[in-house]
Amino acid sequence: MKKERTFFWSFLVIAVIISCVLIAGCTDSTVSQQETGAPTTVPTVPPTTVPATPSPLPTINFTPAPVTTTVVPLTSEDVTQHFLDVAFGAGNSHLERLPYAPTLDKPKNSIAFYNGDQGDMNILQQFIAQFNDLSSTNQFLTNFKSGTEGDVVIKFISPSGMDAIPQETVVKEYKSTNASYSKISANTIYINSDLSGDLRDHVLLRSFLYFIGFRGETLRYPDSIFYYGDNTNTQLTLADQKAIQIMYSSGLYPGMTVDDVRKIVFVKSS
Repeated sequence: MKKERTFFWSFLVIAVIISCVLIAGCTDSTVSQQETGAPTTVPTVPPTTVPATPSPLPTINFTPAPVTTTVVPLTSEDVTQHFLDVAFGAGNSHLERLPYAPTLDKPKNSIAFYNGDQGDMNILQQFIAQFNDLSSTNQFLTNFKSGTEGDVVIKFISPSGMDAIPQETVVKEYKSTNASYSKISANTIYINSDLSGDLRDHVLLRSFLYFIGFRGETLRYPDSIFYYGDNTNTQLTLADQKAIQIMYSSGLYPGMTVDDVRKIVFVKSS
């Protein structure tokens, strides 16, 4: 009986141990499954899209359509009429160009400046260089004198000085409503020293052209330096250049009438 009890207790202890081992194994399996079971699903973050470098736009070579400008060519009649307009003008029946002695080889006329500044001399020197190219007779020296001794004397004086010039000595005056721009006598050109800019240059050149014989104006060419209206033109147009060529050709001389000129003037327009 004692052996049976001992065996019973031994069997019971072994059974308990086996049970514990089994229970521990199940626990480890459960834990292992919890730890190593199906992987936790982690939301996939879409990759950052880096914008591709845009392809350069194709280069388009754009050529603007040519602008067609209609240029009306000057005819010989146009040139002759322009010359007659600017050489004679209203009330001037005889040509007043500078004297020319055919026995001399292009006489050199001198210009004297009084009170003019460097800008005045520069604009006139540029004009004289152009005039000398156009003239086949008279020529001007480009080295100006200072003072009042010369074939052409140009004086820049104050507005009060302009007013003091005896009107009976003046053959031509350029002016606005309120001011006298220039006065021209038999041997002197007086310029208002208060003038400035393009107006000053225009008055200087237009007065000089009057002095050397261009006594008239034009109504047909607004861009001409001889245009009758208020303007500040300082460049000679083609028609103006042709007029100078005619005036200072070897066929014309002071005192000629319009009819005299018409008999000999014929100029090619090109």
